[in-house]
Amino acid sequence: MTKNHIHYFHNKTIHKIVFFLFMSAIFIGSMFIASDNADAATKDYAGFKKAVISAYKNYKTVVDVKSFKLYKNADSADIKNVMTEVINETPYLFYTGQSYSKEIKVTTNQITRIFLTYSKEYKKADGSVDKDKIKKTRAKIDKEIKSAMKLVNSSMTSVEKAMVFHDYIISSTEYSNASSKPNRNSECGVFLDHMANCQGYSLAYGILLEKAGIPVDYVTSEKMSHMWNLIKIGGKWYNVDVTWDDPIDSKSKKDQYGLVRHEYFMGSTSYFKKHDHSGFSASKASSTVYDNKYWKKVDSAFQYYNGKWIYLNSLGIMKRSDISTGSASKLYSVKGKSLIRFNSSKYYFIANNSIYLYDVKSNTARVVWKTSSKYSRSYYITQIKYSNGKIYYRVLNGSKHTSGSLKVKSNGCAA
Repeated sequence: MTKNHIHYFHNKTIHKIVFFLFMSAIFIGSMFIASDNADAATKDYAGFKKAVISAYKNYKTVVDVKSFKLYKNADSADIKNVMTEVINETPYLFYTGQSYSKEIKVTTNQITRIFLTYSKEYKKADGSVDKDKIKKTRAKIDKEIKSAMKLVNSSMTSVEKAMVFHDYIISSTEYSNASSKPNRNSECGVFLDHMANCQGYSLAYGILLEKAGIPVDYVTSEKMSHMWNLIKIGGKWYNVDVTWDDPIDSKSKKDQYGLVRHEYFMGSTSYFKKHDHSGFSASKASSTVYDNKYWKKVDSAFQYYNGKWIYLNSLGIMKRSDISTGSASKLYSVKGKSLIRFNSSKYYFIANNSIYLYDVKSNTARVVWKTSSKYSRSYYITQIKYSNGKIYYRVLNGSKHTSGSLKVKSNGCAA
């Protein structure tokens, strides 16, 4: 089944129930009392969460939680919820572990301390936290984020910025939930390895949006074993599932070159529930303004050129002044797919079982490569991407994909 139907996120992406298996308790005191202290003050879960995040950010392994008035029997489930939120939904905490322990005072059942764990990739041989490695990794992430932020500018609307980051992550990241990819659950998977699962996609997207001043929240569904974003634009919240807009190929089970969907970009909760999402609550995303937007049927990335937006749909290559308002004009009529950037004014696309290069300045397109130049008539080109002077493609023969590449010259034509 394709990725846009089932997503698995394991290890650091822990269901709330999973924490039960990784939680242990240490009892202190001389006498055990079965019931919690009836005179306990109001619980401070927000303060508790803030303290845990602060401890992780300062590489601590113990958090004093006595002031938050948390008790064993009454608060265990809520503590698990908070710890899951901290580990799953807090950007930049890519080094956290998958378990925690509680210290409990037996005379009152009060939880006094929380013991934190760290990922083995960020621990030294003696078991201590490897602060230097964490800082070096963070510096690499920040460098990639800085580069991604250059894709947007102050003239763009919030919707346009959200679209740019959505398309950037899909275009640069391959979905993977393989255990051999330890960074798949965090923003490291997107920014450093370019391979991640839904948690990595969501955290990376959240980081970029917050950098652009767009409020972000996270949605998890234990039923789906899945995670995505809520974003706030114009005072309204919307669901965005970047992962499901980057589906794997049903035949090759690999990432699809050039395919950038927008079916799950800015939808209401009712829309998402009608489109295969379940087992979640996101009532604040009630606005249906974008539920039937034209981009739901656009399967290519939006390209920014000279203050305009260029994209490919069923009619051809289109242009818009604003992504979310106004109307589109058709630049070039073609039944094609996969509009891929070569440079600021030239883009590759697939049509007539060939690769074309479109020049927006002259509004012309020329054939760069024909499938028939290398393969028999039974082969059809289905996917392309461009990187570092090469076009990478996949051709399909029956149910089997074959991959290849061709070098291109400085003008974009085949070498």
